[in-house]
Amino acid sequence: MRQPLVSVIVPVFDCRDTVGGALESVFAQTLPAAQVEVIAVDDGSSDGSAELLDELSRADDRLTVVHQPNSGGPGAPRNRGLEQASGKYVFFLDADDRLGPEALERMTAMAERNGTDIVLGRQVGTGGRKVPQVFDRTIERTHVLDPDCDLFPRMSMAALQLFRRSLIDRAGLRFTEGMLSHEDQLFTAGAYLNAGGVSVLADYDCYYWAARDDGTSSTQVGGAPTADVHAITGRAMALVAEHGEPGALRERLHHRYLQLEVFGRLERLYLDSADDERKIALDGCRELLTAWLTPGLLARYIPLRRVLAHCLLHDLDEELEEVLRFHRSAERPRVLLEAGRAFVRYPFFRDVDRKIPDTCYETSPKLRSALDGVTWEGAGLTVGGTVLVRDVDEGSPVVHLVVENDGDRHRIRCATAPGGMTEEGRATAFTATFHPAPGSWPDGRWTMSMEAVIEGHVLTVALVKPRGMAVPRAGLVHAEGRWRLVRPLPGRERGALSLEVGGGLSPADLGDVEVGWGPGRRLRVRCQPPPVVASGPPPRMSVLLQRSGGDGTVLRAPLVAGPGGPASADLPLTRARPGRWRASFEIDGLDGPARVRVPDGGGLLGPTTASLLPPRRMHVRLDRNPLTVHVTVPLAARLRRLRRKLTPRTPGDDQNTEEGSA
Repeated sequence: MRQPLVSVIVPVFDCRDTVGGALESVFAQTLPAAQVEVIAVDDGSSDGSAELLDELSRADDRLTVVHQPNSGGPGAPRNRGLEQASGKYVFFLDADDRLGPEALERMTAMAERNGTDIVLGRQVGTGGRKVPQVFDRTIERTHVLDPDCDLFPRMSMAALQLFRRSLIDRAGLRFTEGMLSHEDQLFTAGAYLNAGGVSVLADYDCYYWAARDDGTSSTQVGGAPTADVHAITGRAMALVAEHGEPGALRERLHHRYLQLEVFGRLERLYLDSADDERKIALDGCRELLTAWLTPGLLARYIPLRRVLAHCLLHDLDEELEEVLRFHRSAERPRVLLEAGRAFVRYPFFRDVDRKIPDTCYETSPKLRSALDGVTWEGAGLTVGGTVLVRDVDEGSPVVHLVVENDGDRHRIRCATAPGGMTEEGRATAFTATFHPAPGSWPDGRWTMSMEAVIEGHVLTVALVKPRGMAVPRAGLVHAEGRWRLVRPLPGRERGALSLEVGGGLSPADLGDVEVGWGPGRRLRVRCQPPPVVASGPPPRMSVLLQRSGGDGTVLRAPLVAGPGGPASADLPLTRARPGRWRASFEIDGLDGPARVRVPDGGGLLGPTTASLLPPRRMHVRLDRNPLTVHVTVPLAARLRRLRRKLTPRTPGDDQNTEEGSA
């Protein structure tokens, strides 16, 4: 029998309601049927799952069913499945979950293409299930031991991935048996550390990861006992140590274990545990910290966890409990700024009796900004908003708007209003008005951010346009003898607000375009031109009509600003020949005209008397984008039709007409 490409192993325990859907998602894969084998291992189910599996195996010979007594966790049935599997690749699927139709085809293709031993396909949580935060981008090939790879700290150790079978055999990988959870910690860690390469497939939903509706999954009911979790964690950290020398790499890989299984479990479970469970938890946490916590690893954790680590290592059990109660209360600890340093005021900060070091509480202050508006005002651009120093209740910052372009950096001092306290910290309103793009600024894109200097700290944050807030149109800026457009641009996907300096004129730079008849049978175009930021007179602006497909005739009229209203241009049409005339807008000193667009649609203007001698009536039909004037002269058209009717035809003309029509 030909070797299947992939073996899918499904451990089953009391999942009658879901296992059928899980298996169906495998049978529906786009890989050819002969390339997929399915091994379902019934781990002593009592809800009819075993009988259902036997029934399904009779209906589809790709399914092999193995029955065994209950083993107390998914590790043993997965190991039995591995003993049966014959595929080049192995995939582990839980009986609650399902695969996307193209999952196996895409993942095996990725492994073949890159020669990688593991493919982590994009996982999607259903029913409130959280998924690993590693699917922000597809990675063709990487390795967790590469210095720039952040995959290991951000991923789950769940074995719901594609593994090359030769890797499993070479590294001697098996699951821990008899544990409700964490049975895959050593298997998955060993696989990643021994793999020749790892791929991440983030552009297709490969795995739908479910939480049971009744809350009875192993994770939901609490999983393995704390002592077993700590024992597995210690073995996993020792395994990591075998593959990395002491230093930054090992600390980066170790970070996840203490984060999740020491600090995370204390924060979630300790306060609700019985006294004997608390003692087990404290003993296990202290053992792990004593064995593996280095100064470099400690510095990677947030202040709360540094304080917890100190309490654990110095037998401050009552203090640890009080810190955990403070954390659970969700009260925001305030931040003290002092001589260029910042400290989170968790309980026992600078308590002379406990003597917890200041370094445990040290933090980096955070700055937030909220943009209220961006407007052209007089001879400058005004930017206003609020900066907030998180969790700080003292001091007043000096605020600057920072405008940068490829290393060219300008700091603009902001006017500020007295700060006020909020639940999140000290807020300070700011306003910056400046003349953008002086002659020394090169053309290009300039990002904008906020800088706040407070108590020796220099804090910066991107200036982001909030959703729903409009930014002004481009302005005309005059500096050192030339005109340039300066266009405020909203950042994409929470990107920083920026200024485009020196770009070309676009239809969006004209606002509120309207078209109608003006005096003297002229076509009137009204609009809001770009605002002018200059102390002297503005540049000359014009509206042009250029005839398409003709002799290049151009009709031009100046755009004149009205008192307190929009600008208008009156274009004479008395000499306009019939045809299509495209409208554009031009500013002296800028390259090229821009098409004129009518936001509210076109229509029909006319008829109007274009001239008395010769007598001529004219219709003007308008198109929207861009504005195109279709000039027609009904009288001339009627005269041409009349002339054709009155012109006698000869027999030869009729014959030519018939031949031409044939």
